Amino acid sequence: MTESETAVRLRIRVGLLPEADGKECPAIAKESVVPVRLTSALGNRKVEPLS
Repeated sequence: MTESETAVRLRIRVGLLPEADGKECPAIAKESVVPVRLTSALGNRKVEPLS
C-alpha cells in the first residue's frame, strides 16, 4: 500500500482459494473486506490498484 495526498494505492490479489484446488469451479466470486490502517483519513483521495 502507498499513500499520497491524492490517492491510496492497494495491491489486490486475485486467484483460487487453497481449498478449491483441483475442484470444479462454478464461477462464483467471493468478496472479502480487509481493514487498512491509513496514516490520515481517506477524505477525498481516490482508492486505486497498486501495480
